[in-house]
Amino acid sequence: MKEELSLILPKINNVLESEPAVLWIDPKPEESIMLIGDIHGDLDALDFVMGMREELGCRQMLFLGDYVDRGMQGTEVLIILFRLKLEEPQNIFLLRGNHETVDMNLYYGFFEEIGFDRGFLLDISRTYDRLPVAAVISGQTFCVHGGINGTESIDTITKEGAFPYLWNDPSKRPGMSSSSRGSTVKEFGPDIVDGFLETNGLKRIVRGHTALRTGYEWWFDGKLLSLFSCPDYVGFGNAAAFAYIEKGEIKIITFINRDR
Repeated sequence: MKEELSLILPKINNVLESEPAVLWIDPKPEESIMLIGDIHGDLDALDFVMGMREELGCRQMLFLGDYVDRGMQGTEVLIILFRLKLEEPQNIFLLRGNHETVDMNLYYGFFEEIGFDRGFLLDISRTYDRLPVAAVISGQTFCVHGGINGTESIDTITKEGAFPYLWNDPSKRPGMSSSSRGSTVKEFGPDIVDGFLETNGLKRIVRGHTALRTGYEWWFDGKLLSLFSCPDYVGFGNAAAFAYIEKGEIKIITFINRDR
């Protein structure tokens, strides 16, 4: 599996290199787009989501990051997603998550999964660095793995400056506040969300990053949606969810681990 992934990396690097830090995705009015949260090496979850793509007739799919770690099939997940991206570059979009970083892979499973191969981890880190950070769908919905970094313009987002967008979380506290995730991570309040949406002429934010019992959670009167697409995450017993946008409206589908 590792060898197979190695062969794909140069090709996927070329495709990702050509994509900006913020993707602008404009589905046709009659088409819907799927939004998928954290997968975390859960091949069954990915298979379910891909099956639903066919069932719903969604051509376009946007993944919000965290493809590896915590589950032991991260390599397979990356192979499937990278192959899909190579086959359908205009339909499949892959954002970077906080687990698309070497620091996380060393401690949360992926390094072990690839046989503690440091050279390979270094290779894949170069691919991580090329992944887009965020996407805007139909000029209305800002999609990102973690969150926002204040009321800044999305024009300031770069691949090199990805960290806050991969890590930050929403909070009921106003302003930007400290986080239990670490000293460099922040939480952003409802006023920050309002300011960010206003600055950028947007309607809502969709993000991943947080394990949720029901697989999804609405914040700030429907201005932010949090999605998590890995059921029974590390034995948490949670349901998972993905969303799709159809005619400007967000619809959510939840699913569970079918082995339970």
